[in-house]
Amino acid sequence: MKILTSCLFILAVSSSHAIQADELGKPSPDASSRKSTLPGGAVDPYEPLNRMSWDLNYNYLDRYALRPMVHAYVDWVPTPIRNGIGNVTENLNEANYFVNNLLVGRVADSGTSVLRFALNSTVGLLGMVDVASDMGIQRKSMSMSTVLGKATVDQGAYFMVPLYGPTTMRSAIGDTVDGLYFPYANMNLWTRVAIWATDSFSKRARVVDQEAVLDNALDPYVTAKDFYLQYEESKVLDGQAPKPQPASDAEDNDAEVDRYLDEID
Repeated sequence: MKILTSCLFILAVSSSHAIQADELGKPSPDASSRKSTLPGGAVDPYEPLNRMSWDLNYNYLDRYALRPMVHAYVDWVPTPIRNGIGNVTENLNEANYFVNNLLVGRVADSGTSVLRFALNSTVGLLGMVDVASDMGIQRKSMSMSTVLGKATVDQGAYFMVPLYGPTTMRSAIGDTVDGLYFPYANMNLWTRVAIWATDSFSKRARVVDQEAVLDNALDPYVTAKDFYLQYEESKVLDGQAPKPQPASDAEDNDAEVDRYLDEID
């Protein structure tokens, strides 16, 4: 899903300067200077538009709707139930992991995904209980976006989508392909939306303790963008955070990124 697919990074503050209407559709003037410095070859040519979406997501949707609900959820719902809800949505992705692991030549990991799905969907009460992990059979996540990254496909243009959250061209293509697999291929649109919303809400709840990192950042938009891009690229590098480039806007955020990666995983 989209660490997507994710409201994980719907925390930011818009830029303080006003944006003229005739500039909204134009690439950011300094986009080219960041072309080779963002993780995974990502670029942010539409930063003004992205900042407006970020402002909507954080200053309004997150502050007045999502954040209060998430805090109430964490405060009142027991941890085992919260974990169970997250397990159910994650269990649906095992079919994706089966195919995608095969595509990168990880046959053993592909077989592990099949075994995990069988165990958790039956003994684990439709995935509510991660029986497989309790038996030492760990999840072998592999999204199509990660497959493309391992095939040296750059992340491409970065977008902040209203309501949806952050994504890149590579992630958007990967998520679309992942949606063609079982069981998503057999679901209608509203069922998919409900699963996405549940998964995103669950992931958002996992990073409640990290909210201050973005709230106190000098430029939350840049910080959150780097969090997302580095997290996506770390999956391509098998869990290792990508090395920051000297000219990166987020070169001072390494420790914060590591904490986010640990929390999400």
